[in-house]
Amino acid sequence: MTVENLLPANFGYAIFTYLYSFVMLMYLGLQVGSARKKYGVKYPTMYSDKEQVFNCIQRAHQNTLEVYPQWLVFQTIAALEYPIAASVLGVIWVTSRFSYAWGYYSGGKPAEPLKRSISEGSGQVRSMSGFLDGIRCGDCECNVDWGEKRNTIASIAAGVLFFTGWWIIIDAAIMYPKEEQFHHAYHTCGVIATIAFLMINAVSNGQVRGDSYSDGCLGQTGARVWLFIGFMLAFGSLIASMWILFGGFVVTDKKDLSVYPGIAVFFQNAFIFFGGLVFKFGRTEDLWQ
Repeated sequence: MTVENLLPANFGYAIFTYLYSFVMLMYLGLQVGSARKKYGVKYPTMYSDKEQVFNCIQRAHQNTLEVYPQWLVFQTIAALEYPIAASVLGVIWVTSRFSYAWGYYSGGKPAEPLKRSISEGSGQVRSMSGFLDGIRCGDCECNVDWGEKRNTIASIAAGVLFFTGWWIIIDAAIMYPKEEQFHHAYHTCGVIATIAFLMINAVSNGQVRGDSYSDGCLGQTGARVWLFIGFMLAFGSLIASMWILFGGFVVTDKKDLSVYPGIAVFFQNAFIFFGGLVFKFGRTEDLWQ
C-alpha cells in the first residue's frame, strides 16, 4: 500500500497550508532579526531590559512557536478526515498569527495597548480552528461532492493568493515612497512573476501532452517551450526576490533601513508563484465543460 492510497484525495490543500505556515514563521523570524539590528540586542540575549518594542516583537514570534506544534498535530488529524475544511480553517489560523503579531508589535507603545490585547484575543480564539476541525459531529454530515467544486475552489484560492501578493507590495510602496527606502526597480520581480503566472496557465495539460493541440506555432513543442519559459520566469522572479530581501535589506550596512519592503517583495513573488501553481495543478480538465 502506497502513501497515496492512505491519504485523502484533497490532502494536497493541507500541504499548501503547511507551506503558508512556513512563510508565516519565516516572516516572524525575519522581523525579530531586523529588530535585533535596529535596537542593538545581540545574541544570545532573548529579551531586552530597555527596549519594550523589541520584547513585543520577540514575544510574538516565541508565542507562535509555542502553539505551532499543537496546531500541526490537530491540523494533520483533521486534514486526514476533512482536508478541505481543515485547510480553510488552517489558513484562517495562520493568517490570524499575522494579525496577532502586528497587534503585538504596537504593544510597546503606551498609547496603543488595546491593539495588542485585541490581537492576542483574536489569535487565541482562532488558534482553536485546528482543534475544532478535528471534532467530528455526527449530526452535521453533509453530502457535498467537493470533487465537482475542485475547479471553483482552486480558482478562488489562486485569486486570493494573487491578490494578496499585489496588496502587500502596494502597501509597502505606500508606506515607503522614497527611492532610498524602496527602490522602484524592485517592482520588476512582481511584474515578471505576473507574466509567468499568465504564461503557465495559458496552455492546458492536454496541449502539453499533444492531446488537444497539434497545429499552430511549433505545435506540441511550442506549447512545451512556452510552459518551460513560464516556469523559468516564475522561479527566476522568486529567487530574485529572495536575493533582494537578504542582499538589500537583511545583510546591509544601513542601520536605519526597514526590512519590510524586502519582505514585501519576497511575499509578493511567493504568493503569485503559489497562486500560479494552484491555478495550474489545482484544477482538473475533466470538469471543463
